Amino acid sequence: MFEEVRRRLQGEMQQRNIGAYLASTPANIYYTTGFFAPLVNLSWRLMGTDFAVIPADPALPPALVTSDFVAGPARAASGLDDVRPYRMWVENREVELLSGDSPESAAIYRPPQFHQSEIHRQISAALQERGLAQATIGVDGRYLYRDTLQWLERSNPGCRFADLTGLLYQLRSVKYPQEIARLRQAARLCEAGILRATAEARAGQTATEVNYGYYGGALDRAVAAGPGAGEFQGAFGFISAGTGARAAFGGTGGLASGDLIKFDCGTTVGGYYSDCGRTFAFGRATDEQRRVHQALEAAHAAARELLRPGVVIADIFHAAQAEMAAHGFPHYSRGHYGHSIGLDNFVEEPPFISPAEQRPLEPGMVLCLETPYYSGNLGSFQIEDMVLITETGSENFNTLPYELVEL
Repeated sequence: MFEEVRRRLQGEMQQRNIGAYLASTPANIYYTTGFFAPLVNLSWRLMGTDFAVIPADPALPPALVTSDFVAGPARAASGLDDVRPYRMWVENREVELLSGDSPESAAIYRPPQFHQSEIHRQISAALQERGLAQATIGVDGRYLYRDTLQWLERSNPGCRFADLTGLLYQLRSVKYPQEIARLRQAARLCEAGILRATAEARAGQTATEVNYGYYGGALDRAVAAGPGAGEFQGAFGFISAGTGARAAFGGTGGLASGDLIKFDCGTTVGGYYSDCGRTFAFGRATDEQRRVHQALEAAHAAARELLRPGVVIADIFHAAQAEMAAHGFPHYSRGHYGHSIGLDNFVEEPPFISPAEQRPLEPGMVLCLETPYYSGNLGSFQIEDMVLITETGSENFNTLPYELVEL
């Protein structure tokens, strides 16, 4: 997959006269090399430390710049020969080097964290060795810290830097079979969590406790499935229970009859995220809750009917909006009715199902189609599916019923 990704990216760069792409987000480093930069993925504070260098010329080898702590795993995961380490604070040499008296055993200076100067010397050297010291270099401009860009500009005065954020999202929106398999599994684990949480719902339970039930159900299903289904890396969710000002994110009171339980949640499998949702009533739902939910159901169904290749994404938005109006809510306002999904840990990726999106659906896209509503008086609502666009139509990864089920 990763060599094919680089070939597609190289073709796009050649058309744009870009000499190389410098990936710096954990999603794009993985997408272009197969290596998850673990520390960068762990914390936003470490963004701008690891990079993948992808030349536009296929004859020039790609390179990874990463810490000496993970250089070995990076080489193994990516299969790349050119992995350029910089020093981190972590001592990870073999024990005989720590106690021996050979020249290699000498203590080496380690910074409190890392030195940007060392990182950028490695980047500059990789570019210069490939004859790219005067080239236009693509970067993840939307997510590049100002400090990182300044280092790049000072260290590579002959280069011009161009933002390729949109191009990478465009490429990532059409998935490979390996990606689709992980997304499908992530959706299944999400549903297992929802089923566990609703089966255990009881009076007085808080949103936090519902959340724990969800996590446990997803984890149990992952353990039963085994690692062959993809590495389970966690679960997350905006799960609310009850009404009140914090309904969208879960109130602090316990469940009582007439409260809604809203799931807007997902799991992570092998770096890929799910994002699914359903709404349940604890006890008997009110007529007004049912009226709102029926409108959201109808809007979701109208949008699902259009999920096939060639349909302009904006038309899906308009179909859902028209259905909300037809069911008595002409002033329901929403910026989008869903989004692509994949490697970003904030799961919403472009393209969005918005009135501005004129891109047509393509086979291989995986979209999260959602019709939410958040009310302090009634509670929170969510209906969200993950749907794969196929050659002839679509495949829905979700199987839970759409109606407002009373628990």
